[in-house]
Amino acid sequence: MVPFLVIALVLGLIFLYHRIHNSREPVSPPFEEMHLSHSAFRSKIGDIESAIYESLYQGRVPESGIFFSAVEPRFEQGNHWDFTEILIKVAEKNALDQLNGHITRALDNLKPGVTHQSEEVSPGEILCHVFAQGFYTHRIKMSSNEGFQKRPSKLPRISIIIDDLGYDLEIVRRFLELDLQLSLSILPLAPHTDAIVKEGHKKNFELMLHLPMEPENFPALNPGPGALFADMKDDEIRRIIESHLKRVTGARGVNNHMGSHFTQNRNKMTVVLGELKKKNLFYIDSRTTKETVAFILAREMGVPTANRNVFLDNDLSPKALRFQMQRLMGMARTSGTAIGIGHPHEKTLELLKAYVPKIKSEFQVVRAADLAG
Repeated sequence: MVPFLVIALVLGLIFLYHRIHNSREPVSPPFEEMHLSHSAFRSKIGDIESAIYESLYQGRVPESGIFFSAVEPRFEQGNHWDFTEILIKVAEKNALDQLNGHITRALDNLKPGVTHQSEEVSPGEILCHVFAQGFYTHRIKMSSNEGFQKRPSKLPRISIIIDDLGYDLEIVRRFLELDLQLSLSILPLAPHTDAIVKEGHKKNFELMLHLPMEPENFPALNPGPGALFADMKDDEIRRIIESHLKRVTGARGVNNHMGSHFTQNRNKMTVVLGELKKKNLFYIDSRTTKETVAFILAREMGVPTANRNVFLDNDLSPKALRFQMQRLMGMARTSGTAIGIGHPHEKTLELLKAYVPKIKSEFQVVRAADLAG
């Protein structure tokens, strides 16, 4: 009798384990690699950007005077960040000196982890170099220009991609309710891929394949199912892409999920881009590494392409989210176009909802395909 009870108990525990295990919601893969660092270094980057944001507010600098002339992904000694060059224009020399004072005091408060060096390039221009833990992170150009507030005759164009979609259907539906033309980039093998594709088509949103690719620190960082790896045979890469595009039916283009290792490999990216060219699809380089060859190679091969300019939500604090939105709009003002990538976070949804009126009044919101040239 005792052995029977023991066997029954063991079988019962096994049944209970499998029932609990199989009832769990599938776990989504991590978002982009640059989102995963919560180190002291990342904290310092956030402090710097908060200090700049507050200084611009104190200096009463209008948004039309803020330009992001360069945003370049960098990776050194285990640290990811976007090196950022900001151009700030004010109406007169007195306002320039006041703004420089605000920024200097704000950055001084962040010592010793943050240091900065300023130089007066000319009577109407000041250059400030900012370092976090010894790494060069921001270059701030401040200049006075009486005529800077003149608006361009043509509205700058912005495209916003929401990617890593497939694991939360309800939040996608809420993004679709925004009065904003978004591009939806969908993971191919997620539990809600089919439903999101269906609803996206129904509401006439641009769909993209969010193609998982090998990151630098695999397997510690896993891009999820269906990923491309640099050691794969070319035919296997082609077969996987074909299979994924059948899941994300009607996709007009592709951007990479992770891929800091894969997008450096010219031979393998040639295979990927060759498939996209045959299917008349565009490619947006998510730029998860500064060593990526994807954008340049796509241009060489004649594949319509563009670069991601800003990750909107690599830091979900309210100040950081606002700063990233300012960065996106500032880059669009500078170059005429900008592409922002966001993710299915509640706070990202709230950010976009708050900025819809401003974006639609000051910018032309277009699909990613419209900026892939």
